[in-house]
Amino acid sequence: MSGTDDYGQGITVAALTDAPNAETLAKNIANGIAQRSVMRFASASARSAALTGATAPVEGMVSWLQDVNGLYFYDGSAWQLMNIVETMAWTNLSSIGSYAGGFSASTPAPRMRKLSMLGTEVWEYEGAIAISSLPAATTTTAFTFNSGYRPASGRGFATYNSSHYATRVTVGTNGVLAFSVPTEAGSGVSKVWLDEMRITNPAD
Repeated sequence: MSGTDDYGQGITVAALTDAPNAETLAKNIANGIAQRSVMRFASASARSAALTGATAPVEGMVSWLQDVNGLYFYDGSAWQLMNIVETMAWTNLSSIGSYAGGFSASTPAPRMRKLSMLGTEVWEYEGAIAISSLPAATTTTAFTFNSGYRPASGRGFATYNSSHYATRVTVGTNGVLAFSVPTEAGSGVSKVWLDEMRITNPAD
C-alpha cells in the first residue's frame, strides 16, 4: 500500500509491496512537488487552462505569471497578488496632462507611476513643478491630468516648497492639480515638490 511523505504534504510515496511501476512513481513525485512549488505560467489564461479538473488549484498554491511579473497565491477561491507590480512606469507629467500658464517642469522632472501592491492600486508622484508666480492663500491650478490619471474622489496632500512652508496640494476628480500656500509664504514660491504624494485605491 502506498503511503505519504513525512511532512504531511500529501505527496504519495510508493510502498515496497506496490507493483513496480516507474511511471506512476515518477508522476506521483512530480505532481506532488509541482503543486507545492512556485508554478510558472505565461499568463493568467495559461494558468487557468492548465489548472482545471483534477489539477484544479487548491488553497496555498503559488504561481508566477511571466507576462505581468506577478507572484500569486490561491486563497481557496481566487488568486491573490503577493508582490508589487509596476503597472505604469515612471512617466513625465507632460506626457499625461498639461501645465497651466506660469507652471512648468522643474528639476527633478515631475513624474507619476502606477503600482499594484498586494492587489491594491497605488499611484505615486515625485519631482518638482516650477512656478513663475503663486499668490499666497489662493488655490491655483498648476496642472491638469488627462483621463485615466484622475482619482474617483478628490485627494489632498501637504508637500514642501522653495519658501520652506507647506504647500496644500489637491488632485480633483476633474484632473486638476492645484496648489495653495499660506500667507506667510508670500509670493516668492518658485518650486513645489510632489515627493511623497501617494493615492491608494484611486478608483474609490
